[in-house]
Amino acid sequence: MKKLLFLPFIFLFTFCNCKKELVSKQNIQPMQSITSQCPPNGKCTIEILKNKSLDIKTDDIGSIYFTLIDNSNTSVIKYQYNKNVPKDLQDGQHKEEIVFEINNESKSLNLKDLDLQKTKMLFGRLCFCRGQTGYYKVTSGNLNLNKLEETYTIDLNFKVTQVPQLYTTIQVSVK
Repeated sequence: MKKLLFLPFIFLFTFCNCKKELVSKQNIQPMQSITSQCPPNGKCTIEILKNKSLDIKTDDIGSIYFTLIDNSNTSVIKYQYNKNVPKDLQDGQHKEEIVFEINNESKSLNLKDLDLQKTKMLFGRLCFCRGQTGYYKVTSGNLNLNKLEETYTIDLNFKVTQVPQLYTTIQVSVK
């Protein structure tokens, strides 16, 4: 009888070490060096999503959003700030991000104001901020991007008028 009681435990432990499939991150490069000032009480990260492109869409109420699609000619750069919030605080999330697309063959970019839209640049403010959340096209600022071997150096100053921003300057080097 005692042997029968242990049988369910043995059965349970055989499934504890199942292989878990992880999402492939082969096209995502981790943060390398962020030299710009990250807003206080948070963490800044940067990713290069190789061979991806931004597909910018507008929903039924006029809000902008994007999806990533495969494209061997372009890559997407995503710089993100995540505010530190207590885990038990509901609706406390605050995230701001810049996403834009570059041609994989580009060695240098110098864009200003409306020309920033050549990269499909978007600023996203995602929080529980009524009427002040969503994605917005960036049409005011300067972008200087240089690529040396596999290292990108990005210097971006930008401003959106639709919502408040916690940062307006990004200076990073990423590989």
